[in-house]
Amino acid sequence: MKTLYFDCFSGISGDMTIGALLDLGLDLNYLRSELKKLPVDGYRLEASRVVRSNISAMKFDVRLDNGHDHHHDHAHPHEHPYDHHHHKASEILAMIRQSGLNANTKRIADAIFTKLAISEGKVHHIAPEEVEFHEVGAVDSIVDTVGAAIGFDAIGAERFICSPINVGSGFIHCQHGIYPVPTPATADLLRNATIYSKHATTELVTPTGAAILAAVVNEFSLLRGVAVEKVGYGAGTKQFQDFPNCLRLMVCEDRVQQTQEHEPPATDTIAVIEANIDDMTPQNLAYVTERLLDAGALDVVTMPVQMKKSRSGHLLQVLAPQNRREALEQLIFLETTTIGLRYYDAARSVLERESITVKTEYGEVSIKVSRRGGHVVHFAPEYEDCARIARAGNIPFKEVQAAAIKAYGDSKP
Repeated sequence: MKTLYFDCFSGISGDMTIGALLDLGLDLNYLRSELKKLPVDGYRLEASRVVRSNISAMKFDVRLDNGHDHHHDHAHPHEHPYDHHHHKASEILAMIRQSGLNANTKRIADAIFTKLAISEGKVHHIAPEEVEFHEVGAVDSIVDTVGAAIGFDAIGAERFICSPINVGSGFIHCQHGIYPVPTPATADLLRNATIYSKHATTELVTPTGAAILAAVVNEFSLLRGVAVEKVGYGAGTKQFQDFPNCLRLMVCEDRVQQTQEHEPPATDTIAVIEANIDDMTPQNLAYVTERLLDAGALDVVTMPVQMKKSRSGHLLQVLAPQNRREALEQLIFLETTTIGLRYYDAARSVLERESITVKTEYGEVSIKVSRRGGHVVHFAPEYEDCARIARAGNIPFKEVQAAAIKAYGDSKP
């Protein structure tokens, strides 16, 4: 699986993202021709190689025909008082959806722009579709969001991982006054990310940069278990002494080709969701368990508990991948009577697991094999396979199970 890793040691903006994609090999002429599929003009794209604190990087710029340059590091809507034309977010999204861009590019661009509009709307208390971009802000945002989507599609990234993000610090001045760093829209967009502040007393993450991450990143973590194939640097506009203002993008391939049923080894972090329930029947809880597992829960447990005033109840505990927590919470509120729940992160150590098929005299059976450090520590025949064969052949279940265990033992070198 091809992974794109965002190394945000100096934050991220739309132009830094496109600069880094160009450094990775995205063709500028291809980018230009794809962007022409949108009914937007009055700008030209420029890319040049620059040096930031002794690191060679690509600088990407949008030059506007009216003489105003694109000021990427303050890519906020409403910031350009000299423009009189406005573009609503709904109009820009319709433009993207109706364009001749390919389906994957459209999907990514739509997701980025939608995230940007929702956060700007929330901050200014406006419906997302009503958020207005002044003419310059609209051109900037369209080129940055759609350009990033074109690049992600072109390099064939299937998974996106992001490092902890340096957001900068201090305050920035814009048309509406003085805002703290990160600005309100950026802070909203970085809700699930790991952030820190170091080396710079200025804004390092723009709303567009944050929207790109919010829309595409599958996991905020450090790289592990991959081979880095290509590295690209995209330069920011600001320059700092002894500190490279660049975004680093890495194209990676999984080091170990895992089968579809092979679960990640070693340790990871999961979300634990819990709710105390005292007014539901066991049958209803069984239905909820089924729905939660179908929706991506790793495990669901209900435990009988004694609640206040000696009432009998159940503790519902759900183990979930972090990116499924919100969806599973929504399901718990819909399908149970609870009015509140708790959640927290938990470190999890797991064995390496895979499924191996063995041939028995009764038919094929899957064996779940668990390893630690390459050594088998546990194996067990798949219950459903054994039960199916036992029912179909009217054979005792334990005989099928024993045959599968013997076949696995015989198959080992």
